[in-house]
Amino acid sequence: MNDRVIPWQPTVIAGPKQGLLVTPETAKLMLQKAKRPLFVVGPYAKNEPLMSYVKDIAETWNMPIVTTADAFKSFHENGIESTSYGIVEITNLLKDSDWDGINGEGQHDLVVFVGCIYYIASQGLSTLKHFAPHLKTLTLCKFFHSNADASFPNMNDDEWESYLEKMKNK
Repeated sequence: MNDRVIPWQPTVIAGPKQGLLVTPETAKLMLQKAKRPLFVVGPYAKNEPLMSYVKDIAETWNMPIVTTADAFKSFHENGIESTSYGIVEITNLLKDSDWDGINGEGQHDLVVFVGCIYYIASQGLSTLKHFAPHLKTLTLCKFFHSNADASFPNMNDDEWESYLEKMKNK
C-alpha cells in the first residue's frame, strides 16, 4: 500500500468514497474550474512560512479567506484580510446550499483547507462529503485527508513547501 495515501491519523476511515491524491497541477485545475472557491485556514497557518503561502495562494486564485481558531489575530496583524469563523460554524454554513457565502455572492463550489487540526478537519470534511453534495473539497495540508474530495499526499516539510510554491502561480 502506498504510504502517501494512508490517512495520517490511522483511525480515519473514509468509507467507500475516499479522497483522490492530487499534485499541485491537478489542484490548480480544480481551482481554475471553480467559480466561487473559499480558503478555510486553521491555526497551524498563523506562523511563517505557511501564512505567506496562504496569502499568495489566496491572491493568485481570488479566494476569500476564512480563519478558524486563533488564526484571525495573526492574519489581521499581518494585514491579511480574512473572516473569522469557528470550524464547526463554517462547516455548518457550507452544508446549507442556500447560504450566500462569505461575500454574499452565493454558495461556494470549492472549499480549500489548510492548516487545520487534523482530527477536526477530518470530521468537517466527512460532514461536507455526506451533507454538502453541491461543493467539492480540497486540502493543501502535508497530510493526506481521505474525507476530502482531493488531497495532497503525506509528505515531509520540504516537499510540502515545494507543492505550496507551485500553487502560488496559475
